[in-house]
Amino acid sequence: MIGMRPERDKRHFLTHCVAFLRDHPMRRLPPLNALRSFEAAGRLQSLTLAAEELNVTQSAIAQQIRVLESFFGQKLFERDGRSLRLTPRARHYLVDVAGCLARLAQATGQMFEPMDGRPVRINASVSFSHGWLLPQLALFHAAHPDIDVQLVTSADAEHDRIDETCDVVIRRYTPELRRKGFVSRPLLSTVAVPVCAPGHPVLEQARAPADLRSAPLLHYAGLPQAWQYWFHRAGSDVTETLRGPFYREFFLMVKAAASGLGVCLAPRAVIRDDLANGRLVALFPEVHLEGPPFHCLSRDDGHPALRTFVDWLFARAEALEGPPPQ
Repeated sequence: MIGMRPERDKRHFLTHCVAFLRDHPMRRLPPLNALRSFEAAGRLQSLTLAAEELNVTQSAIAQQIRVLESFFGQKLFERDGRSLRLTPRARHYLVDVAGCLARLAQATGQMFEPMDGRPVRINASVSFSHGWLLPQLALFHAAHPDIDVQLVTSADAEHDRIDETCDVVIRRYTPELRRKGFVSRPLLSTVAVPVCAPGHPVLEQARAPADLRSAPLLHYAGLPQAWQYWFHRAGSDVTETLRGPFYREFFLMVKAAASGLGVCLAPRAVIRDDLANGRLVALFPEVHLEGPPFHCLSRDDGHPALRTFVDWLFARAEALEGPPPQ
C-alpha cells in the first residue's frame, strides 16, 4: 500500500500542527470579539463610538475590553475625566492588532470571491512599484482588460516581510525569501549606478569616479556599505567614513537625488522612467554595482489569471532589461 503513504503522512503532519497550536504557550490568542472591541475603542478613543461602529451596546464593549485585560493581566486603557487613553504598551499593541484584523478581513473577503473572477493581488515595495511596476501594469491592463490586478505596496524597510494574502510578491532576494505554496524565480537584476539631478554641480566637478568621494552622497540604510563597494569597483578604495544622510526608504533617497540634494546609487531598472524623462542623470555608468536581484514569488495554485499575469510579467521584464539573472 505504498500509494497510501502520502495521505498518511499528511494526516500525521496535520495532527502535529493541531497539537502544536493547542499546546504551545506562544500560540495562545485572545477572543476575536475582544480584539475587535479593543481595536475600535482604541482607534476611536471612545466606548460609545466603538459601540455605534460595531452595532452593540457600550456595556458590551466594556465587557470585551475587560476580557482582554484579564487575558493579559494588565490595564489597556486609562481614564482621564471623560476621555479614554491607551496605555503605552496597549498603543503599540493596537497597531499590530489593527493590521492583523485588516488582513483577516481582506483574506475573508477573498474567500467569498469566485475562483474564476478572483483578482490578481501583487505586493511590491513603494520604490519598485513607482519606478518599474506601475508603467508595466498600465500596459498589462490594456492587453488584458478582463483581469483585475490590485497592487499592495510595502515600505522598503519591510523587504523581509511577505504578505501571504497576495498572489505575487516582488522583493530583493534574501535567503529567507521562501514561502510554502509559492514559486520563487529571479525577475530582474539590480545593476546600480550613481545618479543625480541634471543641474547638479557634481556633473561638472567630477572628472573621475574618485572625485565623487567629496560629493554630497546619499545613502540607503538597507545597504549601508553600497558606496564603499562602488568605490572599490571603481579602483578607489575608501578607508574614511563617507558623509551624507541615510534614508530608510529607498524611494525618498531617489527623490532627494532628483531634487538636487546629492548623488545616490540606484538600480537602472527602478529609475528607468527618471532616466528616460531627464529627472536623473547617470555619472560614470561604466562603473556599476550589482546587488541582490529582484525575485518574483507567485502563488502555486493553478489560477489561470495569475498564470497569465506572471508569464506576461517575465516576458515584459526580459524585453526591457534582458534575460533574468541566474
